[in-house]
Amino acid sequence: MTTRRIVPRSIRLRLALAAFGFAAALAATAATPRCEQCIAGYYDCRAAGFDYDSCRNDLMFCQRANHCPMVEPPEI
Repeated sequence: MTTRRIVPRSIRLRLALAAFGFAAALAATAATPRCEQCIAGYYDCRAAGFDYDSCRNDLMFCQRANHCPMVEPPEI
């Protein structure tokens, strides 16, 4: 005789769908683009005295990583 409790199939299906929905909602909120952060980081980099090319490369990487539109920064 087994001591394992049998869970009805419909409850297992509901639990699986709930777990999938939770994971999808968590992934959707985690993927919010932060494009303004990239531009602010570029200006902070330039204000700190770093050269244009390294700050531009950081900006391009940030835009790519956050799925932002690729914007060329001004030379300041």
